Amino acid sequence: MYPLCRRAPARYRWPSAVAAVLLVSAVLPSWAEADDAALALGEVERLAVSGQPILVGLEAQARAARETAVAARQLPDPQLVTGIQDVPVNTSDAWSLRRDSDTQIQAGLMQEFPRAEKRRLRGELSEREAGRLQAEHHLAWRTVRRDAALAWLQVWKYDQTLRLTRDSLREAETQMQAVEIALRTGSATQAEFLTARQEVDRMKDAAAAAEQSMAHARNGLSRWIGDEAFRPVAADLPELPALPSLDVVLERVRQHPHLAGAAAQVALTQTSADLASAAYKPDWRVEVGYGYRPEFSEMAMLQVGIDLPVFTRNRQDRAVAAAHAQQEAATAAVDDAARQLLSEARLNHQDWQRLIARLKAYDEGLLPQSSSRITASLAGWRSGRGLLRDVIDARRGALELQMARLDLQSDLAMHTIQLSYLGAFEDASGAGDPNHE
Repeated sequence: MYPLCRRAPARYRWPSAVAAVLLVSAVLPSWAEADDAALALGEVERLAVSGQPILVGLEAQARAARETAVAARQLPDPQLVTGIQDVPVNTSDAWSLRRDSDTQIQAGLMQEFPRAEKRRLRGELSEREAGRLQAEHHLAWRTVRRDAALAWLQVWKYDQTLRLTRDSLREAETQMQAVEIALRTGSATQAEFLTARQEVDRMKDAAAAAEQSMAHARNGLSRWIGDEAFRPVAADLPELPALPSLDVVLERVRQHPHLAGAAAQVALTQTSADLASAAYKPDWRVEVGYGYRPEFSEMAMLQVGIDLPVFTRNRQDRAVAAAHAQQEAATAAVDDAARQLLSEARLNHQDWQRLIARLKAYDEGLLPQSSSRITASLAGWRSGRGLLRDVIDARRGALELQMARLDLQSDLAMHTIQLSYLGAFEDASGAGDPNHE
């Protein structure tokens, strides 16, 4: 499993003595506790591709195309022909089967003989379609894993938001109780008490909003893993991987199944063009029959038919031109897909590096500074030299910083998931490919 986050260095973790008066801490103890029953990212990815209807459907389509390829190479079924020929309809012989020597009861067989080249190309066309569907299956496998991982990431983010908000609510309630005691002793004002109570109410609403967002995120995750989405979510993200160089990433992206599917489409259109060109060559058919005449000698019949592709301007010529146009479009689609994937790879690679640097700045500077600000403002308020508003503002600022850091963590995880989808972390053995798992 690829890693998604790093812990802050130990020297930047906040002192436990200050934890009681901080709105949030850089590393919450509950985050570090492992829960084997919690829903982790790796499990979500496995559940998403296990029995996924999209993948099952694509497998069935590819299997159908392979079966069709076998049938397409065979000769058509023979046709049974029967009927009555040359029955008189007037004079005294009308509707008689015995009086006219031309009247006969016929039975025969007709067999068409399409050219072997055409039958081969029709079978190859279905095989090309099976190859395209196989590449589409691989692409869907990656896409399902990515979308399920992103859905889990949303659940994780709102779960952490809810934890931070609830911790902030507890701090605000503790602060309100302290102000209430101070109000009774005359060391705090009614306005300060109302300010503290308003902060508690604000944090309660923030917690309710986080719970609502969490419910939405879990329902989104259930699209991929069903009822498993409503299990408790793991508190920690996986550890970050070693990011390969950009050149290595771009080289791996060129093996993406999206490009493989586009290349399979080009091969399919090439076979279609070959089949269209083969239409200039005629097919044959043979019919044998037997005629029974009740009062006369019996008859035998042998007929040979051949197509006459002589008016090709608005039929075969148009079909060949259309096939070549489709081939040109498929080739352009390969180039467009390559540009898109390589662009995404560069963007995610660059953002990944920038986010690492920004998280380091939070852990080494902004978060410790917000801790010191809370400590100083709280000490000033308790000594009577500061205002309660300074304490509330310091705690609110610390929460905003912690939420901002959570956003950075989430963005880094999102870029890591996208890089995994692009194949950036696959090695030469094909790790991450469904055929290797």
